[in-house]
Amino acid sequence: MPAADGLRRDLTLSAVVALGINGVIGQGIFLLPGLAAARMGPASLVALALGGLLCVLIALCFAEVGARFSSTGGAYVYAREAYGDFVGFEVGWMTCAVAVISWAALANGFTQVLGHFVPAVAEGVVQKATAVGLMTALMAINLLGAKLGAAVSTAFSIAKLVPIALFVAWGLTAIEPAQYTPFAPQGWAPLAETTLLLLYAFVGFETLVVPAGEMANPQRSVPIALGLVMAIVSVTYLAVLGVSFGTLAEIAGHANPVAAASAQLMGPVGATLIAGGIAVSVLGTNAGAALVSPRRFYALAERGDLPRYFAHVDPRSGAPIRAIVLTWALAAGLALTGSFKELAVLGVMARFCQYIPTCLAVLVLRRRAGTAEGGEGFRLPLGPVLPLVTVGLCVWLLANSPTDRLLAGAVALAAGVPVYALSRWARARAA
Repeated sequence: MPAADGLRRDLTLSAVVALGINGVIGQGIFLLPGLAAARMGPASLVALALGGLLCVLIALCFAEVGARFSSTGGAYVYAREAYGDFVGFEVGWMTCAVAVISWAALANGFTQVLGHFVPAVAEGVVQKATAVGLMTALMAINLLGAKLGAAVSTAFSIAKLVPIALFVAWGLTAIEPAQYTPFAPQGWAPLAETTLLLLYAFVGFETLVVPAGEMANPQRSVPIALGLVMAIVSVTYLAVLGVSFGTLAEIAGHANPVAAASAQLMGPVGATLIAGGIAVSVLGTNAGAALVSPRRFYALAERGDLPRYFAHVDPRSGAPIRAIVLTWALAAGLALTGSFKELAVLGVMARFCQYIPTCLAVLVLRRRAGTAEGGEGFRLPLGPVLPLVTVGLCVWLLANSPTDRLLAGAVALAAGVPVYALSRWARARAA
């Protein structure tokens, strides 16, 4: 069934949940436990739970606001409706920038984990060719429509959960309680820093709201999908971290603790299983990025914040083909140059540029009549309490972020101002 803008509503609830899982579970949960253990020891389980709680609260805010809209764009659309064109553009600008940077990083990251099995793909010309080849294949799949792209994403979502489930099931039988003492060897002072570190294992859930214009019944699908994704991810992460602490004595500072614990539990087969799980996980996250990232550009173009040329929808596939090709070209170029490593610091600010405006939009949109596209749907309890608590936790974490990352984010926001002015000028001239 086509939407009013020409997009096809091919994404089912299960496909949206799979997109969320692919957006969240990457290689972070396999690699972060060692860094967290070096900061707080087993008490980093508390930091993980706190980071998960914050993301659940943010997801609930996204669920209420997302239930009001049936159009593509996610946080950009919400901010534009709640605060006007300029703030909406800045949110959209940051999310587009980070979408390109993230996909470039993910594609290069996949070649690194694949190098465990095929060393030649991890360096030189072969590495670049593999990264761009992967991106090109995923682009080609998505040019055929969201339904096929979502099917690929769903397959990888299932595949990435299998090795994690085996690791947890096997590890639960081998946990040594003594491994959890002392519980907080460094005290509780590093709690904010460790929470911020582990928070980035959870981020990415917001990607599932972006292609709302291609969902069947988005007002219902978005809240349910967000709830399911956060429940699955939270239980999975706590189980992985708990088993890692309970089975690996030298976890603190270990570069790949889940793989080491698997090798200890299951021998070489376990190490290969987790190495394959990491590769499948990163490949799945690439598939999700290939589907969602172009929809960010499409949403801005559809509303005139980027040239409307990129809002074209192919009548046969129902895919925003020009936005897909644009996203691929930018991300592939960045993957070839490798400059995304220096730009990755924008990720901190860009995430919160989506989270904080969306949480506050709950309060803004509640006060307005007629802002919902087809009904309000899900509503948070306790009035303004949960959105305000969530914003407070976000501010607390930002206050504990490295200054260089905050400064880089501020520069990126400022860089969007002349682009916004140019888009306004072009729109006025066209009118």
